[in-house]
Amino acid sequence: MTQILIVEDNVDYAADMAEFLVGLDHQVEVATTASEMWAALTRNPHAVVVLDLGLPDEDGFNVIPRMRQLYPEIGLLVLTGRVAFDSRILGLRLGADHYLTKPIKFPELAAHIEALDRRVRPHEPSPAVSKWTLRISARQLELMGSVIDLTEKECNFLHLLTMNTRPVPRQVIVAGMGGDDPDASRRVDMLVYRLRKKARQGLGQDLPLRSAYGEGYSLSAGFNLS
Repeated sequence: MTQILIVEDNVDYAADMAEFLVGLDHQVEVATTASEMWAALTRNPHAVVVLDLGLPDEDGFNVIPRMRQLYPEIGLLVLTGRVAFDSRILGLRLGADHYLTKPIKFPELAAHIEALDRRVRPHEPSPAVSKWTLRISARQLELMGSVIDLTEKECNFLHLLTMNTRPVPRQVIVAGMGGDDPDASRRVDMLVYRLRKKARQGLGQDLPLRSAYGEGYSLSAGFNLS
């Protein structure tokens, strides 16, 4: 089973594609805009992204390099109506693993996804040895036997950071917290402030949370996930 995110603004086409892939026992999520895509990536891990370039809110050629920066281990498959040779070369040079053009038969698409999944799967991290444990379902953070409860947004924020080895840009965090809210950026700052304070008071140690000016946030220590 492969965890797949389909990014396609043609709702009917996306639904048909998802139905076919689910029938092959894959786990599929659909986003119809770039904003929905970034939010989906903050919520759940995905092994493969099937990306249409003609999105209503962001050109796919802008998405590809950002995807590569933020999620270097994700398999990125472009599926688009842009058939020009120059577009194909550009997409691959920007970081797409596969560049396919519409129309395509879904069995062929599935074969590309499965081949791509075989390539990215070995990069899945092995269980880390760490004194920090993030309990996702329970929304708790544990340190050497001490436990604090987290809000849903605090838990999602830490989970996002555990899935990235590079700093996660503020705009990606904002998208996961509701990018249409004009106060979302300020709320990220408040979330970080409260989370640092909660960890210090409840666990007796500073949270290994690093702020990279102009880049975003990252963790300076490994976290176990449960």
